[in-house]
Amino acid sequence: MTIYESYATRERVRAGVALKRRQSRRLFEYGLAHSQPRARRILEIGPGDGDIARLCADSGYAYEAIEGSAGVVTALRRDGHTVHQGYAPPLPETLAQGFTCCFLLHVIEHMPSPAVAAQLIEEIRARLRPGGALVVACPDYAQWGARFYDCDYTHTFPVTRRRLRQLLSDQGLSVVVETRYSGIWFGTSSWLLATMVRMAYPAFVDGLIGAHIPGDVVNRGALAFMPNLLAVAVKAT
Repeated sequence: MTIYESYATRERVRAGVALKRRQSRRLFEYGLAHSQPRARRILEIGPGDGDIARLCADSGYAYEAIEGSAGVVTALRRDGHTVHQGYAPPLPETLAQGFTCCFLLHVIEHMPSPAVAAQLIEEIRARLRPGGALVVACPDYAQWGARFYDCDYTHTFPVTRRRLRQLLSDQGLSVVVETRYSGIWFGTSSWLLATMVRMAYPAFVDGLIGAHIPGDVVNRGALAFMPNLLAVAVKAT
């Protein structure tokens, strides 16, 4: 999709890049802490800017990714990562088996239906080793409301804490972590930050000035601090 290519190549704000990398490190740590097999073989669906890929390379872990954006695929392959080009599901037949951890970060909300979301989770579970972990992050629709759809027209599957738990459990995974994060704040403290952001840049202010701000940077900054769901689910041993 053209919009994904534009996301991959748009100009980055230095503070935003730093924040995203700190987020990614925390999410990476959650995955490693809850995946039982010692050998690290990491799968990521939708690697985006490649933060998890870099963390895997720095740690010496085997890494494979699935990505739809040709630009992202090219950049990651240039850095030496194994990347399968395409959209999931289905997962490519050439994808390896026996991953110890899978990262599905801000992908599930793009699934066109609950059935397709369930198919993706089931196919991931089949590729995990027993005791392997799936890390899922996505916008909390209960908190985002209309912003969930407004920020990205490809957001088609609204997720709440209960819906996410049901989806993971129904595909045979045990949820071991269930929390939220906002910016680099994880857990209950994230509520305060998200509330402050919503108060500082409410929807009516965006309606008044948003169209006149170059690059939509204020809205993009606000979205970076909106509350996201984080779940870690484990395949039975």
